[in-house]
Amino acid sequence: MSSKYVKPPKEFVLMLDENLSGKSIVEGLAAKGVPAKAQTDFMPRGIPDEELLDNLAHHPNVYLLTKDRDFRYKPSVKSRLQAANIGAFVITATKNKTGAQLVELIAEAWPKIVRFVSKNKRPFVAKINGQGAIELS
Repeated sequence: MSSKYVKPPKEFVLMLDENLSGKSIVEGLAAKGVPAKAQTDFMPRGIPDEELLDNLAHHPNVYLLTKDRDFRYKPSVKSRLQAANIGAFVITATKNKTGAQLVELIAEAWPKIVRFVSKNKRPFVAKINGQGAIELS
């Protein structure tokens, strides 16, 4: 899998939650032209999801990228996400994936993420499947 860099409609960045923000993933995405930063670039590790969303609300050009199912299914988290006007992408196919495989999946999905952001207003939760396809959750 390979990915060409696609210029987003406006400058934005993916914030990788603490479960995705290992150094190898952040650096791998940067090498593929995907603007991604670790959660710790914005806030501390270990904070509750609701607090993460409240903090993220202060960064309007930042979109959450996670593999945490709570953002799709837990009612209190989804309602906080909507109230904070967050755009979130949840990777649904992470079982047994290495960091390098996650980098490839995210890089493959990057052009679709850019298109999705340009066509969908926040708040939203979108899922990214194992082939890099994106759909509203």
